[in-house]
Amino acid sequence: MDIVVAVDLLTFFLLLWGFFTVWRERDRFFSLAPILPAVCFLSIGRLCDVLVEHPSSRLPELLGLSAKTLETVFAQMGNVADAMGIVLLILGFIKIIKHQQAEEKRIRDLETLLPICANCKKYRTEEGQWFPIEKYLEESGGRQATHGICPDCATKLYGYPRKPKA
Repeated sequence: MDIVVAVDLLTFFLLLWGFFTVWRERDRFFSLAPILPAVCFLSIGRLCDVLVEHPSSRLPELLGLSAKTLETVFAQMGNVADAMGIVLLILGFIKIIKHQQAEEKRIRDLETLLPICANCKKYRTEEGQWFPIEKYLEESGGRQATHGICPDCATKLYGYPRKPKA
């Protein structure tokens, strides 16, 4: 076996390994969708290149074409398949990057949420402890809290300021 055939077989098996690796991960990663057909197109392109580099004397006879015509057809099919594979790989990488950026934004958004008790307004730490919101404001470098009462609560709790009777 000469070195050219050995290299062709090696590239074929590498592409096959890449295909099965992506195929195994297809359910876990939403963003791998364009990469699977890309590997298929690259495999087809490689197969066409191999058929051009190692022409079979019987294939043109079976298809009823001249050897030169068949070589041209395979060469052009290989070029188109290679280009399609590269375009799909680029689209796949773009999709992976966008998916990763969306996940990072989602994590940042979730990290900015502060769980607060709807009744007493205490906040929960990452360790699960509950503290008054005033402590959070002081520890986060915000303003120091003071207490007051809003007009709605003053009316609800104490009945003043009283509204004049009409």
